[in-house]
Amino acid sequence: MLITLTVNAETKTTSEFSISNLEFITLEINQFELEANVFSDLNDITLNVEDIKVVELAEEVEIAFDTTEHLPENFNELASKNDINWLELELVELVEDVEITFDTTAHLPENFNPLKGRNDIDWSKVELIELEEEIELGFDAKNYLPQNFNPYNGLDSKKEVVKSLY
Repeated sequence: MLITLTVNAETKTTSEFSISNLEFITLEINQFELEANVFSDLNDITLNVEDIKVVELAEEVEIAFDTTEHLPENFNELASKNDINWLELELVELVEDVEITFDTTAHLPENFNPLKGRNDIDWSKVELIELEEEIELGFDAKNYLPQNFNPYNGLDSKKEVVKSLY
């Protein structure tokens, strides 16, 4: 069996084709020269951080309509900010069942034992140091608390509660 494929191609050269082709080639050459200038000798460039000027643009957002027209009459966004009694709110914790669909042991080192060495530390010999940092607020916070304020009031505790730290 003999199969032959014959392809005939015809090219037309017009002045318009030549001009656009020349423009394309010129643009490609310019691009190559620009890339060569930008990416060549990167190690020779030394910049000081002080020489870099950072310009932050603070753009104002202009809304082209009056937003107050779309609010209810006598609207006050701060009117009900203290209406929520946070003590009455119930915290609902959603428990999700996680199903792992692959063998997790395949991603652990050979002979991995998570419990190995758990009793190697004698915690009675470890000295825990609690760092107490005094925070300077720049004002006396007691001036902004109600009279007879007790942060421990209402806590269920069998131990004696500290009334004041000062």
